[in-house]
Parts: sequence; C-alpha cells; structure tokens
Amino acid sequence: MSDPTARADFRAALLSVLGTVSAHLYSPGDWNVTAAKLPAIKVRYGGEEKQSLGDNGQTAFNTTSIFEIRVEVSAVSGPAALLALEGLQADIEAAIFKSVPLRKLAQDFPFMRTQTDVSSDGETHIGGMLISLGVQMYETFYPDVNAQLAEIDLTADLVNVFDPTTTYPDPPFPDAVTPAPRTEGPDGRAEGFVKATFS
Repeated sequence: MSDPTARADFRAALLSVLGTVSAHLYSPGDWNVTAAKLPAIKVRYGGEEKQSLGDNGQTAFNTTSIFEIRVEVSAVSGPAALLALEGLQADIEAAIFKSVPLRKLAQDFPFMRTQTDVSSDGETHIGGMLISLGVQMYETFYPDVNAQLAEIDLTADLVNVFDPTTTYPDPPFPDAVTPAPRTEGPDGRAEGFVKATFS
C-alpha cells in the first residue's frame, strides 16, 4: 500500500547509516560548505519515477526514488583529492549495501550513479562526487475502504431480447451494442432498470 512517509523513513535510515562514515553529515544542508568543514556528505531527496505494473484490478507501481549524496573533500593535490573521494565512495557503498535496516525498507537498489570532479583553489584542491542512489519501493493504491455506498443503478440491455433494425441514440452501453441489422442483442435500449438507495 502507498505510504506517504516511506521516503522520509528511508531518508532517516539512510542518514543514520551514513553517520557511521568519517565525514560531516548534512541533510538537506547548505550545498556550499567551507574547506574547513570538509570532508562532507550531503543528502537530499532528488525525485522519483513510477513504473506501472499493468492493469491487474488495482493501481500498482514499482516506484524508484532517487536520493542524491554529495561528497566533498579538500586535499593538497588533485590526485590526493581523487583518492580521498574514492575512499569515501567505498565507505558509503559499504555502509548502504551492507545495511540490514535499509534493505528492509527497500525492494531493490536498481542503480547507483556517480559523477566526480576536482578543481583547484590556490594550493587547495576540492574534490566533489555526486552519487545518485536509486531506491525501489512497491506501491499500490486501493480504493477508499471507508467510503460508504449510497446508491446503485442497474440497467439491463439483454442479449436475447433484441430489435433487429433500430439504432437507439445514447445507449446505456454503447461499446456493447451490436450494429443494425442485428440477429442478437444488446441492441442499445434498456429492457430493465433498478435503482437501490442505501440509508
């Protein structure tokens, strides 16, 4: 069933898991962090995609939520910054994929994408890595079971009672009407009608 708190619950669990990695953790946090506060890990919810499971009598999806994890480090050289990023990436992956609480909340992790960049600011090199984590959850939307049935209208356009030649305007079941000339119904006219009202 769809749970509006599922993403928030997963983000809270993700933050708890990432808190074990040796870096300052922010969520959603300021995306601009000074070099003195690095290394830093910043987490925010990036969006989602719903993929229908087909018409099986209910509305059901595999929903993939995307969590963005931004990693930033500072180092004395470009290679050192890249090495620090790769070390944090390995720690983050191990923390996420070995976490039993996260695996209980997710149906699957269909992807993890990374983008890395290193830039220099004088003698300091800043390395950045954006990790996009796909988290798949099953969702289904049932009708409101608390809704009360107030009225039923039942209209009968029978197969064995038919008019062979007439075309009726605005038939009750237009997709079921056999075109004239016909040898069987439904013919587009109502042979019976029942209305039931519930108090």
